[in-house]
Order: sequence, then structure tokens, then C-alpha cells
Amino acid sequence: MKNESKIIELLAEMVKGQDRLTAEVSELKNESIKHNLQIAENSRAVLKLADEIRLVAEHEKRISKLELAVFK
Repeated sequence: MKNESKIIELLAEMVKGQDRLTAEVSELKNESIKHNLQIAENSRAVLKLADEIRLVAEHEKRISKLELAVFK
């Protein structure tokens, strides 16, 4: 009887431990999802910025061509 009680106590502790691990894994999964969303948002922002930089660089080239034509 004493052994059975001890076994039940150990099993209960194991279940509690598994519940804690499950909760921790779930929390990590949620954090990973949040980080992935942030990474995607940052990637879109970087691509948009690259497009803007490209446009500014093209304007500089156009202005230079106009200046050459006007001030010849």
C-alpha cells in the first residue's frame, strides 16, 4: 500500500511537470509567432526603403542629365 501511494505521488508529479512543460512550449510557440510576424513586417519595411532609395538615386541621375542639357 505504501509503495502504491508513492507511485501515485510520483505519477502525479510527472503529470504536473508535463503540464508545466506543455505551458512553456506553448508560450515559446506564441513568442515565435510574434517574432516571425515582426520579422516579416521588418522585411517589408526594408524592401519599401530600398525602393525609395532607388527612386532617389534615379532622381539624381535625371537631375544630372537635365543640368547637362540646360547648362551646356
